[in-house]
Amino acid sequence: MFIHIGNNICISDKKLMGIFNRDTLQLSHDNEHITSRVDSGDKTIAIDRNNNIVSSNVSPFTVIKRTTLDEDFVWRRKNDQEL
Repeated sequence: MFIHIGNNICISDKKLMGIFNRDTLQLSHDNEHITSRVDSGDKTIAIDRNNNIVSSNVSPFTVIKRTTLDEDFVWRRKNDQEL
């Protein structure tokens, strides 16, 4: 299956390692090598097995809702209060 992350970009769910919120990644200086490679208006950062970084201006919460991989997610907006 492919996941549409916005900006006419689709990523294979078999190669995808993670979907991240750009604002959250910016909280740590350790992630500068990732956040410096994306546009300032982008909200979602997706990283694949080959460390390719793809970004989009679509909210990461919207992108996660487009997937059917419910069991492996650590965090989802609907579970926010449970964590």
